[in-house]
Amino acid sequence: MARSALVIACVWLASLLSACGGNAPQTTVAANPPVSSPTQPPPTAQAAQPTPTAEILAARVNDQGISMAVLDREVARRLETIRSFGNPPPRDLAQFRNEVLDLLIEQVLIEQAAAIQGVEVTDADLDAEIAAIIEIAGSRENWEAQLKADRLSEAEYRANLRAALLTQRMRDIVTATACKNVEQVRARHILVPDEAKALALRAELENGADFAALAALHSLDVTTQQIGGDLGWFARGQLLQEEIEIAAFSLPINVLSAPIKTELGYHLLQVLERSTDRLVDEEMCYRLTESTFERWIQELISRAKIEKFL
Repeated sequence: MARSALVIACVWLASLLSACGGNAPQTTVAANPPVSSPTQPPPTAQAAQPTPTAEILAARVNDQGISMAVLDREVARRLETIRSFGNPPPRDLAQFRNEVLDLLIEQVLIEQAAAIQGVEVTDADLDAEIAAIIEIAGSRENWEAQLKADRLSEAEYRANLRAALLTQRMRDIVTATACKNVEQVRARHILVPDEAKALALRAELENGADFAALAALHSLDVTTQQIGGDLGWFARGQLLQEEIEIAAFSLPINVLSAPIKTELGYHLLQVLERSTDRLVDEEMCYRLTESTFERWIQELISRAKIEKFL
């Protein structure tokens, strides 16, 4: 792993998921039964062994359990991290627990997808990464002190590191082509508060009025009004207003759109250029990579059988 990626993994561990999925005890119970009492020994010289109690689940993901104990540990660790930074605790602890559970569920789905594709992190991989991390920390003692501060045992740290590396490897696979041959458009727009205003300006533009001049005079978008309404180059998934993005990738070049309604108001849109071989800059590539991976996660969620017992 590159050193920059290694450092990112180290930082990431502070918010990563505790031992879930493969490290969580597995169970096939249909719901969370009450914990039963151990069987009383019969009146013989040797008592029988107690009957094992079924583990209480927080969730089940494609028949793989996430125990309530795992959830409780992760919630406690995250709350401790929040306190250590001097931040106030979550206002709604139940919602916070549910959000943490969602992250645990996502991690299980990533690990399940990795297993299907034969992607793994070996003990040798972990040993090499931990050796490099200890070198960065300055000594094993410093590293162990950090584990103690983070309330992690070495086994939990290794589980977290394995999850981080596995997630990174799946991210690399899923997003390998996210920044290649990306369709991009450059467009400009004028944003006004109502449809009547938009129609009036559209009529002026069709009669030869200057788009940039009208944008400077009338557009409510303060970030683009003084640059002719220019939105710059963008790819799919980058604009906050989905309606504008859909129109931008549908309109022919230089054709003026009808008024497009969004939560901000009404837009007049014009596509100026379109390209599939334009280089993607670093910021755009980062956004495309993030959105590609997030879509993949959502696809995993939509196809999975997920049961939550909170």
